[in-house]
Amino acid sequence: MAVHSDDASRVDPHERRGRLAVVVSAPRSLSLTLVFWWGVCLVIQSAERLFLVATTITREPPTAAILAATLRAGFRADLMGAAGGIVIAVVLGLVIGAGLAIAKRWRKGQAVPRSPWKVGITVGVVVVALLILAVATADMGYYRYRRQRVDRVFLESAIDMFSPPTRARLDSSLVDRQTAAQLADGARWVGYAATFAGAMAAAIVAWWLAFTRAVGPLLRRSLAAAPRTSAAVLVLALLATGTSFDLESRLEVYRVPIVSSTYYTLAQNPFWSIWDTLEQVIGARVAGTEAALLRTVPEETAVRVTRETVAPGATFPSPRYPLVHTTVGEAGGRLARLDQRRPTILVIFVEGLDRRFLGRTVRGIRVTPFLDRLRGETVYFEHFFSNGSSTFHGLFASFCSALPRFGLSAIRTHYGSDFLCLPEALKRGGYRSEMVIGQSRERGQSHLGLFMARNGLDAFHDEGTFAPKTPRNRLGVLDSALFDLVRSRVETLHAADRPFFLATLTTSTHHPFPVPQDHPEVRALGEQSDGYVTAMRYLDIELERFFSGLRRDGLLRNTVVLILGDHGRHGRIGRTDAEAMVGNFLAPLFVWMDESLVDPTIFRPRTVSRVASQVDLLPTILSITGLMPALAPFVGRDLSCAFVRDCLADNVAYLSNVSENLLGLVDRDGIWMYPVRARTGHEMDLGVTGASRERAVTDPEVASRQERLLSLYVTGNLLLVRNRLWSTREFWDPGDGIPAPSRPTP
Repeated sequence: MAVHSDDASRVDPHERRGRLAVVVSAPRSLSLTLVFWWGVCLVIQSAERLFLVATTITREPPTAAILAATLRAGFRADLMGAAGGIVIAVVLGLVIGAGLAIAKRWRKGQAVPRSPWKVGITVGVVVVALLILAVATADMGYYRYRRQRVDRVFLESAIDMFSPPTRARLDSSLVDRQTAAQLADGARWVGYAATFAGAMAAAIVAWWLAFTRAVGPLLRRSLAAAPRTSAAVLVLALLATGTSFDLESRLEVYRVPIVSSTYYTLAQNPFWSIWDTLEQVIGARVAGTEAALLRTVPEETAVRVTRETVAPGATFPSPRYPLVHTTVGEAGGRLARLDQRRPTILVIFVEGLDRRFLGRTVRGIRVTPFLDRLRGETVYFEHFFSNGSSTFHGLFASFCSALPRFGLSAIRTHYGSDFLCLPEALKRGGYRSEMVIGQSRERGQSHLGLFMARNGLDAFHDEGTFAPKTPRNRLGVLDSALFDLVRSRVETLHAADRPFFLATLTTSTHHPFPVPQDHPEVRALGEQSDGYVTAMRYLDIELERFFSGLRRDGLLRNTVVLILGDHGRHGRIGRTDAEAMVGNFLAPLFVWMDESLVDPTIFRPRTVSRVASQVDLLPTILSITGLMPALAPFVGRDLSCAFVRDCLADNVAYLSNVSENLLGLVDRDGIWMYPVRARTGHEMDLGVTGASRERAVTDPEVASRQERLLSLYVTGNLLLVRNRLWSTREFWDPGDGIPAPSRPTP
């Protein structure tokens, strides 16, 4: 394949001999060269996406709207990817051209190109195009086996393939099974790869024909008529498509409201994930993150203490993944018997739900009468804590049972790393997983949509799912409309007669607390100064309407409902300094079960006084559904034994408040709060009813607590940076040891 310029016959023979050998000869005009190879870069990316969509349609048929949104967002991402590729190619070409220019100056009389800059840029664009083709091919293969675009896990796996073996695998049989499965699929894989190669070649040839017969001649005429103006317009047009380094343009693609996680993933550009991974790794190296952590507590000590804390008595079989441990024998009450369908799981995260405001009366009005009554019908954890002080730290701890990162949430910074989170774990039992939120999935550049799609969520409904005229507040859709959509999803999922997991996150109790004043009690409370109390009353009304309606219409049969805060109330609010310090973490947990599931031996309404936190949510749900894996990286504990009796007296809660540079540890003896890098900490009782005691961190009476706290801090952050929390490739067999429930035999 060659692209010829009209004056090719007049090219200087000396220049032609000196050109570096390339696969495709480029047009002599630099502007035409850039346009042609920009088109090649665009075509490669778009052809790969179309190929993946075509192979996915048979597995998950999309609606016309989802398909159109996928292709539209994907094409925009490809335009930015192609423009970014050209920018990199030009930079590379200038470097090569500079080298050739220097050679030309010092090696007179030898075969050196007369136009080293053009040759350099031509070589640069060819190299970048070949690189894009290689990544697209790798992405195609990775997607076939993992249903994911290339990410950090893929990059590390590729490095491992070319590295000498330095570790023994945990269970070679699992790796052998995966390898055998791929070898058995060899014939189909060859056909699949050949089809991809043919599709890619056809797309590139089609662009070459279009360029040589239409686009190229048109551009040449424009360049001949007004060379400088046309060249400038072409360069500006390329740059106007955006580059992969323009964060705001990327965020617009990340925000696209595609409900299906499969097609949302297909709309993304794999080069962005690679770029984010490299930026993350390089940033950690430059900042010296690992060295700073290890100066706090030695790695060996941190890992040992963390293991003793999160899973006492368990076996930890992998030095490379230090927190992966056996779960056999953990306490718990399984609800999914072999003679019935697994229970539905409904999780309601209430924005900033603070347990200090439950049971309150303000101006003669009960603030949360529904939640107060519900407490008598549920297992209520009165010493429950959020692990982080922000929404995305709390969601990460809840969904993945991992310690929240000290800094930006792992959902944002490590969305391409390997975790074992709740939606993926529930798939082993045939669950469909969905989430409904009233805000953008990219609020605060959180990458929540990318993270949830990467970790097993089937469908994500965010603000873009709602009609344009849906009532909204500053954060997103009002809770009334949010609960209406959640009810609609419950109806649809129940009709499918398949177990499902559905999570939602409210908005009304977020500062500055603007809520409708339709209800007389909301209006009355609106006259007092604390808007949070007014928003709590509104939330309680809408939650009661939603919950009572589902219950009345039989939509909660065979269902477990968990209601908790994503964190406590923001701000230093409290009657004492101690209470203000820990207030961000005082989120409650209610566990309600439909009467069809209630068995006095595994569940009875009660108030639990043991310490618990968000990381305990995932192990508890997997336990009651009978889906707890034999090996897991979870730092939380299964709380289901507490549904009927006192247990887990040694459980702890780890707290991390980035905004105040504060760490905390809660155990049965009370709360220990530590301002990072300070010499003193603050000790307080579990109920936070009195003043705190300031203690030196070297005080023998608090030394063991301080070591445990810092060990959790170091281990959680260190393993996250290294991507050593979990390895799907090494440990995960979705069907291993999980019996499927069946209908009772007549």
